[in-house]
Amino acid sequence: MKAMRKAAFTDMARLISRVLPSCLFLCCTTLQASAAERIVFRFENAADLRGLVNVMTAFRAACLAEPLTSALPAQLVPDGYRVVTRAVHMWGKEDGSFPDTAILSKTGDEDSDIAGGYPIIDLMLPTAKLPDGACSVSWKRRWAQDYPNGAAQLALDMAAQLPARVSYYLQATLVSKPNDIFAVADSYSDLTTWRTACNAGKHCRFEIITRFDQQGVDITVMSRGEEKK
Repeated sequence: MKAMRKAAFTDMARLISRVLPSCLFLCCTTLQASAAERIVFRFENAADLRGLVNVMTAFRAACLAEPLTSALPAQLVPDGYRVVTRAVHMWGKEDGSFPDTAILSKTGDEDSDIAGGYPIIDLMLPTAKLPDGACSVSWKRRWAQDYPNGAAQLALDMAAQLPARVSYYLQATLVSKPNDIFAVADSYSDLTTWRTACNAGKHCRFEIITRFDQQGVDITVMSRGEEKK
């Protein structure tokens, strides 16, 4: 009986010694694969829920998934986008005024991005004065770009359902005081603060500034960094 147990133990040890290197290889491969991945806009950037989902997808990948580093912008840049500094994005030329910035832009020009209704991903890279960097995603788009006959009802729908959609898509909890009264109007503006998981198990806060009116949608989602213990 002892001999049989010893033989079984020996066979198991041999099996583990053969399998363990493969397990370690797969484990390391998995860790490497979990690095930042290119942002993919699953939907057309239309002035409705499709565009809003794209904005939240970009914000989650750029501002919540992992700490900001100098290498992150190039890893995240969506298909058809480019990485430029803020100076190039604003003024069309590099003058060294914003060296520690990276804008993920569809056209490379701020006015053209806004006119085209494309999300803009704005990254301030970590520095001695700003060790964690800063991150935001902004999006402006006119209803007429997607709804020639107007979309008055969409302004109401987008504003009224925004908290539920942010909570769902970003798995976030509203921190700021919710609106007690919601009345039908020509425009809806709000500033809300949220809390969600970020950077592998930590928690971050972010703010959303919104305006929905008869012209279109205007949203900026800004990271406020990790919560301090």
